[in-house]
Amino acid sequence: MIRHVTDADLERVRAFLERHVDTSLFLLSTLTALGPRLGSHLNSGNFRLIEENGRVVAVSCVTRRGNLLVQAAGRADLAERIFEDAEAEPIEVRGIVGEWPTAEALWKLLRADPRFEVTHALKDVLYRLMLKPARLPAQSTNGSLTVRALDADDFVQWERLNSAYFAELSLPLQATLEQRRTDFMVRIRSGLWWGAFDDCYDLVSIASLNATYGSMGQVGGVYTRPADRKKGLAKAVMRLLIEDCRKRLRFEKLVLFTGEDNTAARKLYESLGFEAAGAFGLLLGDRRANTRAPERHKWAGQSGEMYTYEVFDWPSRLTPGPGNYIFATSNAAGDWHPLLMGECADLSTLAVQDRLRSGAGRHPATHVHIRLNFNPVAVRRREVSDLAEHWTPPDQDVLA
Repeated sequence: MIRHVTDADLERVRAFLERHVDTSLFLLSTLTALGPRLGSHLNSGNFRLIEENGRVVAVSCVTRRGNLLVQAAGRADLAERIFEDAEAEPIEVRGIVGEWPTAEALWKLLRADPRFEVTHALKDVLYRLMLKPARLPAQSTNGSLTVRALDADDFVQWERLNSAYFAELSLPLQATLEQRRTDFMVRIRSGLWWGAFDDCYDLVSIASLNATYGSMGQVGGVYTRPADRKKGLAKAVMRLLIEDCRKRLRFEKLVLFTGEDNTAARKLYESLGFEAAGAFGLLLGDRRANTRAPERHKWAGQSGEMYTYEVFDWPSRLTPGPGNYIFATSNAAGDWHPLLMGECADLSTLAVQDRLRSGAGRHPATHVHIRLNFNPVAVRRREVSDLAEHWTPPDQDVLA
């Protein structure tokens, strides 16, 4: 059974994720900070669980960014159920993030969509570092180098370097400038970004913790300006990150992920004491919009008004926003037959309307006709009534 995570489930869900903590930090940190429901934050989403014989065997969440976070303890056989459930969410899945066996199986399903374009698809090596016994090698860097935790005044330089990092990896930024600024300010208040500055006080290397839970942190965003590589700058920043995590944040373990073929990064992390401990999937892309011109149909109201609707195959993922809808089928002559008309505050939720209609044993719709309508609810409802009076036979009610 797959369903929403309720407050009553939280203890069991956390226990399951903690049993696989190295590959569950994104899920655990999101659940702890933002709860199990979709909110305004880009990392929020609706948490779902799968139970077998009363046991939690998988947890997933589609974030507002469009990333499907998943932990199924390597159960690739659960991928189809997880993916089908995720596709019913109001946010379109554009990436898979999680332990490798399940992430790989989900990635194959996502790539089956002909509209999907891959932007970043790497099998990453999972590294871990136990902090208490760690002994770092002696530091040897340029004496003019300044390495420290970043502060609010560093945002402009950080933004330039962070954007270059995403561009080099062909990763979408997935946030507006203001959202990135807000996220940066929140994280520096907890001391989760570090950087190295050259003798001109230019920020040239950065690293961060992109997820934390309990006494554990997940390292991410490690990047050095191309012209300043092979100078030991990333190692200097990572050394400070590790020391701060041990002494200031009192963490006991760090994990990170890097591409199997990224030899330079792997050598860096191994020189700092990180040990390979598995695999992880960070698999991202996007779905192209339907480029064909939408089909349109004019519906006549009892008043003589003609209303122009766009026609979509059903089921279909619709753009959020208020408007009017008509579930319909067409006959052999191509004439439209309305099944259900209504107005809706958010057209992206129409799947719920259709489930209610279908659950009542009604004829299944083949198409949905949509007209975005930002008028007040009363105006949208007058349109529905006008259409229904014209199109409803005496023995049939198609008014939502």
